[in-house]
Amino acid sequence: MGVACRRSRLIVLDLDVKHDVNGIETFSWHLARCREPWPDTLTVATPSGGRHIYYRARSGWTVPSSSCDRIRLGPGVDVRAPGRRLGGYVDGPGSVVDGWRYEVAVDAPVQLLPVWVAELIGGRRNG
Repeated sequence: MGVACRRSRLIVLDLDVKHDVNGIETFSWHLARCREPWPDTLTVATPSGGRHIYYRARSGWTVPSSSCDRIRLGPGVDVRAPGRRLGGYVDGPGSVVDGWRYEVAVDAPVQLLPVWVAELIGGRRNG
């Protein structure tokens, strides 16, 4: 089951843990640097040991998707977002890929994307 970020107005930080890269550590570094706690928002554990951190899009902002070819937050952190023209998507909680399940790790309401994260991932205010 896929989650379409454009249609749902969601931004998902995809923290990968594979190929000697740890996106959880990368995102944790940003949190520590900005003196922010780990987000209390819907979080899904991925089969690779990573996490999908879900946020609601901010009204009046455009947030692009990015992946390893255009790293914004650092190694192991991809952004799936509504985008400028085409939105990204992620495998949703309960999905099974190659026999591995995406499981809810933090069952909390999806929070609004913090401005500091929006700016780091290349988000822009419209207008």
